[in-house]
Amino acid sequence: MKRFLFISVLVFAAISSNSQSVKDWSCTAKIGNGFIVAHRPSVVHVLQKHCRSLEFDFMKTSSRKKGWEELYNYPEIGFGYQYFNLGNPEELGSAQGLFGLVKFKLFNHKTNYFKTHLGIGLGYVSKTFNITDNYKNLLVGSHINATITTGIEYQIQLSKKSMFTSGINLTHYSNGGSNVPNMGINLAMLNVGLVYHLNDISNPTKDTLSINREKAFEVVIAGGIKQIYPPNSPKYGVGIFTTDYLWPIKKKSLFTIGTDAFFDGSHNAFLKQDSVITDGIDGVLRGGIHVGYGLKVGKCTGILQTGYYLYNPHEIDGRIYNTLSIRYHLNDHWFVCFNLKSHYARADYFQYGIGYHL
Repeated sequence: MKRFLFISVLVFAAISSNSQSVKDWSCTAKIGNGFIVAHRPSVVHVLQKHCRSLEFDFMKTSSRKKGWEELYNYPEIGFGYQYFNLGNPEELGSAQGLFGLVKFKLFNHKTNYFKTHLGIGLGYVSKTFNITDNYKNLLVGSHINATITTGIEYQIQLSKKSMFTSGINLTHYSNGGSNVPNMGINLAMLNVGLVYHLNDISNPTKDTLSINREKAFEVVIAGGIKQIYPPNSPKYGVGIFTTDYLWPIKKKSLFTIGTDAFFDGSHNAFLKQDSVITDGIDGVLRGGIHVGYGLKVGKCTGILQTGYYLYNPHEIDGRIYNTLSIRYHLNDHWFVCFNLKSHYARADYFQYGIGYHL
């Protein structure tokens, strides 16, 4: 765990050092109180007490003119750390996460702000499912998980360098189906804290900005691993080949339409559980089309897509699927991506891949 935290700090520090002009650094300390959302009846029995949280954020505000920073009203970019007492030390333990973080101003006055934030990173959960001594914990099957945190906060200035902050925060832990059970931990928290700026708080002025977005075509190859029930069963490889046509709508957003070809090595084993024997491509392949909406923030593009299986011979998981894709552009053509594929609210698996932008 110490090695994971150390490596993550180095990664986020490297990302921070490569950004362009920086005008202001700030650090935030917050405490919170809340609960784990009982999204399924089968998890209610392990939810005993309210949860407590501790969070530290380290942020910077760019003042660069004529760039995406101005387009988004100079968001804050940095990284954060969260710690949660999950209210059941014997079966759930604690959770902590380290993540890249961006905060957007919804609107602001000279002395107070409403902001929304999004953080994505890695998390560690101390207590996981164990068939012998922790079989009631159906929330998470592995110590290492992905974590996603979002919310809304209100900040009011106390002095030239300090602010009071309060807000609502939602945090999710999941391994994306690499280990079952994987119902996921969903935390809803109310928090309060203090923000300290190294320089005096200021509001950069906005100029008239013109950014031209062009139509483009992208191809993506990604893969991952997946486990199906029962727990401790073998793990299977999964992969996807995606084509996307990107059509800019405004300066910030875009529309996508494309195709997907899925490979899922777990399908044959899943079908055998229902006494269906397959030995051809129909046991591992599916194909579909999708539409989606994307938001471009600097070199990153976040895309949410909904698809329909045109080829799904055994009707596994129904006909509708969803994909959340985070793409980071290395240059004008190549990018790396992180995808979460799901069916409605149930995560299927994570994918990690590379793509080419035409």
